[in-house]
Amino acid sequence: MADLSEVFVVETSFRVPGLGLLVLPAQPAPAWLADYPLHTALACELLPAGLPPATATGTVEELAHDGQPPRRALLLDFDPGGPLPPGTRLQASAGELPLLL
Repeated sequence: MADLSEVFVVETSFRVPGLGLLVLPAQPAPAWLADYPLHTALACELLPAGLPPATATGTVEELAHDGQPPRRALLLDFDPGGPLPPGTRLQASAGELPLLL
């Protein structure tokens, strides 16, 4: 199992209608993000500056732009009402959550 102690720092995020909030990590991305297969569900805690923590389930996803290698990201089942500010920290918990289909 991957070491989830490394904090995920948000570079950018945007809402994917009907799916949730796609969050891309600042570079370098946390090493654990590449260790999990796509669509793995993880328990996540958002640690926004000056606000109380919020919990969400996040699934490991990939985003690809033309001519660029794919990047790993997290798709959160969370709607903060807009994008997360760059620099927002996110901590994944040690346990995986079952993905309900």
